[in-house]
Amino acid sequence: MRMIERYASRSEAMERAAFLQANGIATHVSDMTAMRLNLAHQGQFRAGLWVVFEDQYEDARALLANPDHRVTSALSPEEIQHLQSDGEAEMRKVLLKWSLITLAGLGAVAALVVAGPF
Repeated sequence: MRMIERYASRSEAMERAAFLQANGIATHVSDMTAMRLNLAHQGQFRAGLWVVFEDQYEDARALLANPDHRVTSALSPEEIQHLQSDGEAEMRKVLLKWSLITLAGLGAVAALVVAGPF
């Protein structure tokens, strides 16, 4: 993945992502609060727009600059939907895995607390 642009508004980033996806470019919008290194930049950017595939980066930049640009590496709507479905399924698996690990860890700590001092 490669960042295309940063936006002060998450809704603007989502609009641009929808435009790019409608033209066959796989995108992702991330929340910029997780990327802040210090408080000096707080509030400057709210969202980042990313292109998923490196070979679509130049097309994405050109399309944002000129809506009439012809995309050379466009994906079909079915391919984009498949990528989103796979990503959501993978995210659920990872979330479930870490939730179970956390739950097991908390259970172990609770068991140690109940057992008392050694």
